[in-house]
Amino acid sequence: MMATRRNTRLRSLQPTNILSGISDPTERNSAGLIDCKSMCSAALRRLATLLACVSFAPYLHAQSTPTPPDPPRDLTVLILGDSLSLCGFGKRLDKKFRADPRVKSVFTYCACGTNPLSWLKEKPYAHVQTHCGYWSIESLPDSHAIKELRDIYGMTRGHTPKSHPVPKLEDLLAKIQPDILVMQTGANLFGLFSGREKVKPDHDAAMLRKYLVPFVKKAITPPSKLRKIYWVAPPTSGRVPGEVQEFVFEQTQNDIGSVTHVIDGRKLIVYPYKHMEPDKEHFDGEDMDRLTDKVFVEIDRDLSAQSWSDVRPLSESIARLTPVAAPSATPAAASLIVKAKLVSKTEPIRREQLLPYQEFLVGFVYDVEEVIAGKYEDKQILVMHPAYIGLRRQSLGKFHIGRSYELQLRGLDGSIWSTVKSKDDSGRIDLEPYIRIQDEARYPKSAR
Repeated sequence: MMATRRNTRLRSLQPTNILSGISDPTERNSAGLIDCKSMCSAALRRLATLLACVSFAPYLHAQSTPTPPDPPRDLTVLILGDSLSLCGFGKRLDKKFRADPRVKSVFTYCACGTNPLSWLKEKPYAHVQTHCGYWSIESLPDSHAIKELRDIYGMTRGHTPKSHPVPKLEDLLAKIQPDILVMQTGANLFGLFSGREKVKPDHDAAMLRKYLVPFVKKAITPPSKLRKIYWVAPPTSGRVPGEVQEFVFEQTQNDIGSVTHVIDGRKLIVYPYKHMEPDKEHFDGEDMDRLTDKVFVEIDRDLSAQSWSDVRPLSESIARLTPVAAPSATPAAASLIVKAKLVSKTEPIRREQLLPYQEFLVGFVYDVEEVIAGKYEDKQILVMHPAYIGLRRQSLGKFHIGRSYELQLRGLDGSIWSTVKSKDDSGRIDLEPYIRIQDEARYPKSAR
């Protein structure tokens, strides 16, 4: 009787609602008493299961919450460049933009020997062609595929590029409707200084402005939809005095910096470069990759600084540009005719130092004996003569020191020859350079 009561009491104390209600008969011993060891083991198993469910709950919640979509790829980028872009800058920057999730399409055009005006329809560059290298990479509609045309030195042994028309900005803006323009240029503007080591601030600033402002003004004039222009100024050149390079950069910043984001290439890569060409200006390989990557980092930093929807169209910024006219077209007749005696000649550079360019000018200084037509007041005059045309050495032996010549001239500024590479050892920084009308007409027709 006592045993029965005790068993009944124990059964009444069975923990059926403790630790998930353990009441399975297997959890009792043979005497009908609760097996504590079995009970605890089962309780721990159920507790572990409960904790696992709790920890899994956030994952289930995350799976039920949709992931926000990536930002739309809706930006179109236009990249223009000169011969430095042909050395790998253009191709690598093109790839960088194509990998950017903000960018829908990229159009890249690199043309050797170009300056900013080469890309415009205005004279004297309205029909200009490049014949020392061309590379274009274009996005195809509704596709990640590209159309590529590459024609540069070194593609195969002895390969010489053909002539290619330089694309015109007006056409590209209308057809592509880019949001962003990257302009890599500036090294060919060093030719405006005719090999001088010193600058004439007032004269040279006005001269440079004619090549910078008209391009930017055309780029942001409606119906252009550009919102950003990144102007990549050249890295250090080993063929141009530092004073000239600094002056060109400062004037670029002064003239168009209010509208464009000017990037100083000299601060991004250290001179001298590895894999540098004989002209001490062009280079490729890891240094060019490094330059390109740093340029893209600066562009990306600027693009990420604010929401694209807050970036205003550049057409609203036209008033910030100083009004200026582009260089005039080549006149049909000479603006100046003089009788003058040759007193000094500059020796040309070697042909291998010229590549990838094909034209080159050298400075001759003459004593002015008579002004036949036009107006000229200095006692001496600086005349630039072609030393190379189409990489062919020109005969300058017919010009003898001490002999007098009748020279039909026009100012080099505004000429199609104005940004051609040149050299002048006279040191006559005070003399404005001229070119003979006969030589003006000798500029390669394939490049007009």
